[in-house]
Amino acid sequence: MVVFFARPAMPDVEKEAVRLRLARWLAVALEFALAADILRTAIAPSWEDIGKLAAIATLRTLLNFFLQREIETAALHQEGVRSAGTPHRPPAAASAGQG
Repeated sequence: MVVFFARPAMPDVEKEAVRLRLARWLAVALEFALAADILRTAIAPSWEDIGKLAAIATLRTLLNFFLQREIETAALHQEGVRSAGTPHRPPAAASAGQG
């Protein structure tokens, strides 16, 4: 019964890897959704459809930009952790323990 309630703790590096994998798939999904909206508007465009497409394209492009930036930052962080061989603690947490 304990197995259902207590999950083994994953190391932070593994959690980050799962999060990055999910983020990459989300970025791909955003690109496909944008392509689908462009194709739908190309079939029978009206000015209202073109305006909606512009708003959707802007929002999805911004989401994808920030998501990609987060992926790159996290990937660099992971490489730093792997090369150092020790888990990285943020400066605030590291200085809080030195009292």
